[in-house]
Amino acid sequence: MAFAAALALPFSVAAQGVAVEGLDQARLLPPAGASVAPYENAGYRLWLENGEARIEVRAAPLGSESRFVAPATRGEPTPIERLAKAQTIGSKTQFEASARILDWVARHIVYRLDRGEDQAAEAVLERRAGYCTGIARLTVALMRSVGLEAREVAGYVLGAAGFGEPQGYHRWVETRLDDIGWVYSDPLSTHHFVPANYMRLDSEWLRVDEGTEGLLLERQDALAAVDLYPLGTAGVRALRNSDRQIAATVRVRVDSPLGGIALLETTTRRWRHALVSGEATFVGLPAGDYQLRLMVAGATLERSLSLGGRERTTLFLALPGPKVTQGAPGESLREGRVPADDGRTATGALGSAPMTHSRWSSR
Repeated sequence: MAFAAALALPFSVAAQGVAVEGLDQARLLPPAGASVAPYENAGYRLWLENGEARIEVRAAPLGSESRFVAPATRGEPTPIERLAKAQTIGSKTQFEASARILDWVARHIVYRLDRGEDQAAEAVLERRAGYCTGIARLTVALMRSVGLEAREVAGYVLGAAGFGEPQGYHRWVETRLDDIGWVYSDPLSTHHFVPANYMRLDSEWLRVDEGTEGLLLERQDALAAVDLYPLGTAGVRALRNSDRQIAATVRVRVDSPLGGIALLETTTRRWRHALVSGEATFVGLPAGDYQLRLMVAGATLERSLSLGGRERTTLFLALPGPKVTQGAPGESLREGRVPADDGRTATGALGSAPMTHSRWSSR
């Protein structure tokens, strides 16, 4: 769904992560031999129903204010202690300290599946590479060395069948913030949350039973990009600690399930990416005047818009003429022009583009 919509990042912000919000839900069939039990932490809830695991992830700013106090150094610090202290110096909150450690791991540790390599934290740090077990161990060791409570989490990740998504046994981390409790992170991909296809296992021990692997039965992923996340590197999705907006965000929705191209232009710059499930999101946009062009199902829709700064805008556009669908070929859209919020009329290059417009909160 929505987050799969590609993100167009201006060059100057391309090295930053993306903040997300929304609801992600999944129905899963645990793999045979695995022990799964109900569990809940900040934003993540797992329960069992009719032999299935149900997971709900509510992604929203955490709002943690717990103060970070680095422990006093005793004796000669180890390489892990030295690194963790250097990364967290100046951090005011536990959220900030943990975010800085997660960011360092995401930027400097490479995933490498070689089960012949030592996955101890020190070994992973020395060679800057490991697989999920070693990466989780290093992250936990860094957290603990500066007084943050952290632990490894054994789990199972399930991908959608037929889409080439990875699945199998996995390991991530959980960090405790004093005022909100335990928070999940997968150091190389998602910070301060994990998606709903991450199923926590109650035990690392597996019964050797014959049976099927785990299955993703249903997924409703409504996570959406809402802003830049400067405490993370490119490719990282994260939860913010506050809802203060850094830059403008524009989300575009088209009433067509077909793919297409979205272009956003100024007089000097252009951003281009694919529409996925009729949606695309641009983040990290400076204030200014923009021209939006969508090419979908043989039609080109254009829209001028002005961004004042730290605002989140959603544009809903309808294809002109008969609606192109995959299921109801005889259905048609309403026709005509709908005034834009600035009093002008939104007009497509190949016809008018019925549209509604909404602005999220501006901070």
